[in-house]
Amino acid sequence: MPTLRVFVVDDHPVVREMICSLLSQEPALRVVCRTADGEEAVEKADELRPDLVVLDIGLAGITGIEAARRIRKVSPESKIIFLSQFDSLHMASEVLKVGGHGFVAKIDAGSDLLKAVRTVCAGGRFVSQQIVDQGWKQEESV
Repeated sequence: MPTLRVFVVDDHPVVREMICSLLSQEPALRVVCRTADGEEAVEKADELRPDLVVLDIGLAGITGIEAARRIRKVSPESKIIFLSQFDSLHMASEVLKVGGHGFVAKIDAGSDLLKAVRTVCAGGRFVSQQIVDQGWKQEESV
């Protein structure tokens, strides 16, 4: 896998650092930016055009879902993996409908985030095992 530029957006500094630490385990990934704010996420995505955005849903100001809508407009090539403390089937379905390529429940980030990155970068869609266990069907991601 070629080196991919990753942008991390999460409003909790400890979680943001944990995500960056996980991503640094993969030599093909390079974190190019990190922020805590949805508005800034859109601006930086427009400026940097990252290959991948790891985006928290629950941000202050505009939500991660709204930020994703805007990012899809300014950087349509960027793939988006949502990260959320909410591990509901409904939430996963909604974020994939707004242009997300993956959904990782924060509780599963340690085991699922790098799998999600590999899957999404290979052209697939990814949802955490928590969501699969709730009855996820692949067609829900369309």
